[in-house]
Amino acid sequence: MSFGSTITVTVNAVAKVLNRINQDSYGSEYLLRESLQEFRVKIRHSQVKANVTLGTVARDRHNFELTQTVFSTVTDKEIIRKTYSVYECPYNDNLTTMGYLTAAFLAYSASGTVQADLLTWQN
Repeated sequence: MSFGSTITVTVNAVAKVLNRINQDSYGSEYLLRESLQEFRVKIRHSQVKANVTLGTVARDRHNFELTQTVFSTVTDKEIIRKTYSVYECPYNDNLTTMGYLTAAFLAYSASGTVQADLLTWQN
Protein backbone atom coordinates (compact mmCIF):
# COMPACT_ATOMS: atom_id res chain seq x y z
CA MET A 1 0.00 0.00 0.00
CA SER A 2 1.17 3.53 -0.67
CA PHE A 3 -0.12 6.94 0.25
CA GLY A 4 -2.68 8.32 -2.20
CA SER A 5 -2.61 11.45 -4.31
CA THR A 6 -4.30 13.35 -1.46
CA ILE A 7 -3.99 13.32 2.33
CA THR A 8 -6.65 14.68 4.66
CA VAL A 9 -5.64 16.15 8.01
CA THR A 10 -8.19 17.57 10.42
CA VAL A 11 -7.18 20.83 12.11
CA ASN A 12 -9.51 22.23 14.76
CA ALA A 13 -12.37 20.04 13.44
CA VAL A 14 -11.85 21.25 9.84
CA ALA A 15 -10.74 18.70 7.24
CA LYS A 16 -7.85 19.92 5.10
CA VAL A 17 -7.25 18.02 1.86
CA LEU A 18 -3.65 18.27 0.70
CA ASN A 19 -2.63 17.28 -2.83
CA ARG A 20 0.59 15.44 -3.57
CA ILE A 21 3.01 17.84 -5.26
CA ASN A 22 6.13 15.68 -5.28
CA GLN A 23 7.07 12.02 -5.02
CA ASP A 24 10.42 10.34 -5.34
CA SER A 25 11.83 6.96 -4.35
CA TYR A 26 11.92 7.68 -0.65
CA GLY A 27 9.31 10.31 0.08
CA SER A 28 6.33 12.42 -0.83
CA GLU A 29 5.20 16.00 -0.27
CA TYR A 30 1.63 17.29 -0.04
CA LEU A 31 0.35 20.88 -0.06
CA LEU A 32 -2.82 22.87 0.54
CA ARG A 33 -2.50 26.60 -0.01
CA GLU A 34 -5.33 28.81 1.21
CA SER A 35 -5.62 32.59 1.14
CA LEU A 36 -4.28 33.10 4.69
CA GLN A 37 -2.27 29.95 5.31
CA GLU A 38 -0.84 26.77 3.90
CA PHE A 39 -0.44 23.21 5.15
CA ARG A 40 2.38 20.96 4.02
CA VAL A 41 2.97 17.26 4.77
CA LYS A 42 6.28 15.53 4.11
CA ILE A 43 6.71 11.77 4.31
CA ARG A 44 10.30 10.57 4.20
CA HIS A 45 12.07 7.24 4.47
CA SER A 46 15.78 6.66 4.94
CA GLN A 47 18.21 4.10 6.25
CA VAL A 48 21.04 4.69 8.67
CA LYS A 49 23.86 2.38 7.68
CA ALA A 50 25.55 0.00 10.11
CA ASN A 51 28.91 1.05 11.54
CA VAL A 52 31.07 -1.94 12.43
CA THR A 53 33.57 0.26 14.27
CA LEU A 54 30.86 1.63 16.56
CA GLY A 55 29.00 -1.67 16.74
CA THR A 56 25.75 -0.26 15.35
CA VAL A 57 23.28 -2.04 13.10
CA ALA A 58 21.48 -0.64 10.08
CA ARG A 59 18.28 1.17 11.01
CA ASP A 60 15.22 2.21 9.04
CA ARG A 61 13.84 5.71 9.69
CA HIS A 62 10.36 6.89 8.75
CA ASN A 63 9.35 10.53 9.22
CA PHE A 64 5.95 12.23 8.99
CA GLU A 65 5.96 16.04 9.22
CA LEU A 66 3.05 18.50 9.19
CA THR A 67 3.75 22.23 8.82
CA GLN A 68 1.29 25.11 8.99
CA THR A 69 2.42 28.49 7.68
CA VAL A 70 0.19 31.46 8.48
CA PHE A 71 1.08 34.15 5.97
CA SER A 72 2.20 37.56 7.11
CA THR A 73 -0.15 40.52 6.92
CA VAL A 74 0.35 44.25 7.24
CA THR A 75 0.05 43.93 11.02
CA ASP A 76 1.34 40.41 11.78
CA LYS A 77 4.51 38.48 10.96
CA GLU A 78 4.49 35.05 9.34
CA ILE A 79 3.94 32.17 11.77
CA ILE A 80 5.29 28.68 11.11
CA ARG A 81 4.10 25.74 13.22
CA LYS A 82 5.48 22.25 12.79
CA THR A 83 4.83 18.83 14.26
CA TYR A 84 6.46 15.58 13.27
CA SER A 85 7.16 12.07 14.35
CA VAL A 86 10.00 9.71 13.58
CA TYR A 87 9.74 5.94 13.68
CA GLU A 88 13.09 4.17 13.83
CA CYS A 89 13.81 0.47 14.10
CA PRO A 90 16.52 -2.01 13.14
CA TYR A 91 16.56 -3.00 9.49
CA ASN A 92 14.31 -6.07 9.00
CA ASP A 93 12.69 -5.60 12.42
CA ASN A 94 9.31 -7.16 13.19
CA LEU A 95 6.91 -4.56 11.76
CA THR A 96 3.96 -5.87 13.77
CA THR A 97 5.81 -5.28 17.03
CA MET A 98 6.97 -1.85 15.85
CA GLY A 99 3.34 -1.12 14.95
CA TYR A 100 2.26 -1.90 18.52
CA LEU A 101 4.87 0.51 19.89
CA THR A 102 3.87 3.21 17.41
CA ALA A 103 0.16 2.81 18.22
CA ALA A 104 0.91 3.09 21.95
CA PHE A 105 2.94 6.26 21.42
CA LEU A 106 0.29 7.87 19.21
CA ALA A 107 -2.56 6.98 21.58
CA TYR A 108 -0.68 8.40 24.57
CA SER A 109 0.44 11.57 22.81
CA ALA A 110 -3.08 12.19 21.40
CA SER A 111 -4.37 12.98 24.89
CA GLY A 112 -5.18 16.67 25.29
CA THR A 113 -3.69 16.56 28.78
CA VAL A 114 -0.39 15.17 27.51
CA GLN A 115 -0.27 17.77 24.74
CA ALA A 116 -1.03 20.61 27.18
CA ASP A 117 1.64 19.40 29.62
CA LEU A 118 4.21 19.10 26.85
CA LEU A 119 3.46 22.52 25.35
CA THR A 120 3.65 24.18 28.79
CA TRP A 121 7.10 22.73 29.50
CA GLN A 122 5.98 20.15 32.07
CA ASN A 123 8.26 17.20 32.71
